[in-house]
Amino acid sequence: MAAVAATVLAGPFSSVYVLGPAAALLLPSVGAMLGVNLGLGVHPGFYTKPDKITTAITAFFVSCYFLLLFYMTFWRKVEAFFSYTPWLRHNGKMQASAGGRKYATRCPFTGERPTMRCPSCDARVHDDAFHKPDRLVQLPVGETVLRWDAAKLATEQGGDLGKARRTLDSYLDFRGNVLFGTLKGCCTGCAHWQRCFNLLPRLSLSMAFTGMFFAFIPWAFASFLNGGSTGAIVGRSAIGGGGAKAVHTICNVLAVAYAQAGFLVQLHALLRANDFLATHRAAIPSLKPLFRTPRSKLARYLLRAPWEQEA
Repeated sequence: MAAVAATVLAGPFSSVYVLGPAAALLLPSVGAMLGVNLGLGVHPGFYTKPDKITTAITAFFVSCYFLLLFYMTFWRKVEAFFSYTPWLRHNGKMQASAGGRKYATRCPFTGERPTMRCPSCDARVHDDAFHKPDRLVQLPVGETVLRWDAAKLATEQGGDLGKARRTLDSYLDFRGNVLFGTLKGCCTGCAHWQRCFNLLPRLSLSMAFTGMFFAFIPWAFASFLNGGSTGAIVGRSAIGGGGAKAVHTICNVLAVAYAQAGFLVQLHALLRANDFLATHRAAIPSLKPLFRTPRSKLARYLLRAPWEQEA
């Protein structure tokens, strides 16, 4: 419930921040639903034609969202290209051994000398392949630890307790924010991994459920909107006739808007993950893009927000 409340309040800002210019695709559906509800007229407490249209469109976008999620998770298992961190083991020639340990001599993404260390996968990468910390991470809501799996393994390590504690603190400090898909500094591989398969899916899921929540409100509070059986006969509402219609209309519009936003955010995650696979396949042959990413200026403009980092 807290996730739904946070998504309701920050949903419009989250959509714009994550999607960038592609968030403009939400405007036609919002305008169309507003026209349908105002043109046909809603009747608080009753399931009429505007509500049927709202339910159908909301169900369509939510169904598309879950089909896309099924495609990414079970059909193609796209996350496997990231969770196994192939950039750490794709080329042994980029490593040198000294004192029983291996050291990276070249960045796996750029081929340059490494200058930064990733706190998530411990890869040594060049500055151009390092994702700088985003701004909207440490907020009162939405902040989360990204590598609970690695933190759990760190607690099970034996040997030097001091080293195990430092490793644990490093993983616990690697955080992101679900509401805006932002995260702290790490290599570009882990940045795309955590953003496209951890933060954005959680945001899109919250938006999809929020859309269904708004579609359900006119049914769940039907007696409140029409004032009960007596209010329905007299034609008065418990919160005012005009107020009830406004609430009903807003809920129908937001139901479609949030359902579509959830689908677009999940689609954005898939496109960004595929773009990463296509971009770095030449350097890391084990990466296999799902499809050919459009290279036109318009596609690149819609794929990445102007305020987003390149790495």
